[in-house]
Amino acid sequence: MPEVFDKDPLDYPGRRQQFFGTGSCLLLFLCMAFPTAAKLVALKSILFAMLLAGLLYDYLAGVRPRLDSRIALWTLALTAMGFLFVLKGFLAGNPGASAAVTVHILWPLAFTLWITGFTEDRILSALHLTVIVATLFVGLYGCAYVLTGLNILPDIGVISMLSLGWDDQSFGSQEGLTKMAIAGMNSLPFLVPYVMASAAVRSSWSGCGPGWKILLWTACASGWFTVLTGGRRGLFLVMLLAPGLILLARFFQPAREKAAARRNVVRFAAILALAVVVIFGVLTSISGVNLHDIWDYFGSGFNLSAQTSDGDAVERRQEFIALSRGWLERPLLGAGLGASALGSIRSETTPWAYELCYLAILHQTGLVGFLAYVAGVAWIFWRGVKIIGEGGHLAELMIPMLVGLSGLLIANATNPYLEKFDEMWTLFLPLAVINRRLSQA
Repeated sequence: MPEVFDKDPLDYPGRRQQFFGTGSCLLLFLCMAFPTAAKLVALKSILFAMLLAGLLYDYLAGVRPRLDSRIALWTLALTAMGFLFVLKGFLAGNPGASAAVTVHILWPLAFTLWITGFTEDRILSALHLTVIVATLFVGLYGCAYVLTGLNILPDIGVISMLSLGWDDQSFGSQEGLTKMAIAGMNSLPFLVPYVMASAAVRSSWSGCGPGWKILLWTACASGWFTVLTGGRRGLFLVMLLAPGLILLARFFQPAREKAAARRNVVRFAAILALAVVVIFGVLTSISGVNLHDIWDYFGSGFNLSAQTSDGDAVERRQEFIALSRGWLERPLLGAGLGASALGSIRSETTPWAYELCYLAILHQTGLVGFLAYVAGVAWIFWRGVKIIGEGGHLAELMIPMLVGLSGLLIANATNPYLEKFDEMWTLFLPLAVINRRLSQA
């Protein structure tokens, strides 16, 4: 991508702009493809620190910051609130108060500084390509892992090598289902809806050449295969809802752009339906996957009644009861960040971490904190919808951004993705596009 980061004397000196763009793409790829790989933590941290140091150097050298004042206020208000709830957690002796410092204070400030570097459409275009390439990588990795696990492909050691020693990687096939865990699956709630929206909506960001189309559709197909064979209910739900989210985002487009993209949407819907049928047909023939069993498995995960026999659902029911009781004891201001709930401890090492992430935030910050965080996320969607309504090339990029973010927020309801550095970029990529638009005004 040499043409993406040509020298631009109006913003950054050419070399630093090229480093920021290339470094950001590399960082995002590592976070998307290997979000939980311990061996890459140091590399990601060093790379992120170098990117931020370069931006700070530019500011000190007199380069005008490209951060809209409304985004700055949005970030400062939420981090100030986070500081108060962290302080409340420390005063209460909560076990996770120190861990909450990075999640609710340091990382939001760091990522806000990071998005100020996206001053050029060329960098945003490179990031768009990075998302598609990362989806393709995770999708093909998942396909190869499934086929190796089913003994369709020989195991020559490539899968274990690419796992980077991640101990939780696993695969199983039983009772008409396949299940697997690979590092990159944590990113799929954002990545798969993103590439689906990019394929469904006519977009200049994805190019018009056959190479782009092959890349995009291969990323979609491999992502769908990995979702359908992964056995994660949250991913199933996100994939089921993604077409509706795309249609909802298109509703805000100007009439002329909706009409121009209508054929793309119809074609995408037909290809999606055909792909799902083909994937299920292939899985049925090679592993005995049964659609009825998959649907029963999917539904059982959302059954929180006392009669449920699903192990995951039983644990989430315990969480639900414990966190609800904890919140009712302190409904307005909560127990402070990093608090655990009496009656449900999912991990002895991180007793403050829960799968029911939003209920945990309600328990720890009460209605005041919970509604403030909801308002912050709602502001991203409000500004994003306004950009979509304006039309143009930024609107074409904002649609997959909001659809991807929606998918991640849905999955985050039962998994605390956003409490990790490797996943927080999902909030700030849409914010980078918003900042790009507002800084032009």
